Amino acid sequence: MRVPSFPTRVIAFHALALVAFLGDAVWLVRESRALGGRQAALELAVAVAAGGVALLSLVALVSLLRARAVVVLASRASSETYLQVMGVMAVLLLFGVQVLSTGTRPALGAFCLMLSAWLMGVGLHLVPALLLSSEGFVDQLGKRTRFSELEWFELRRTQDTPPRTLLRAGRGDQLHIHTRLVDLDAEALRKVLVRAGLSAKAPRG
Repeated sequence: MRVPSFPTRVIAFHALALVAFLGDAVWLVRESRALGGRQAALELAVAVAAGGVALLSLVALVSLLRARAVVVLASRASSETYLQVMGVMAVLLLFGVQVLSTGTRPALGAFCLMLSAWLMGVGLHLVPALLLSSEGFVDQLGKRTRFSELEWFELRRTQDTPPRTLLRAGRGDQLHIHTRLVDLDAEALRKVLVRAGLSAKAPRG
């Protein structure tokens, strides 16, 4: 198990995203004033979306700063998730480049490119997707799952190539954590979770 440390990479990612998407939201509102009709309405809707992404990053920042020292649990997304994220990224990139090439709506084009980069970081787990703190788990968007909210966990080696370690944790029949970990000292993590009061037996069914 790695030594707990400050999650610099995740915090830097969300700090940059917060500044970039807030700035683009303001830019989109200004750009909409020069347009009319549906184009202006679309720009305003995208500005709201940019503000929403900025809010997600702000929430993640606050949660990660409160967690302080954490252990990064390196993970990989499933192949289905990779394909879905890559497909959305391709559409955003093509549309963003096309819009930028016209030179008339640069804020909209910039949003498409930035959202594509944000999805790459989050969806493809370039930004660590799961962190372990002294109180529980924190995901890359700042959602906290305390040990007190969990009853059991399961660590199981998968048949993937290369093999991964599947981590599942929940309470009763409810599954709260489900991720595929890599480069993991499974026994060390098992000891941490058992010391936190979790059962190493998942419910059947």
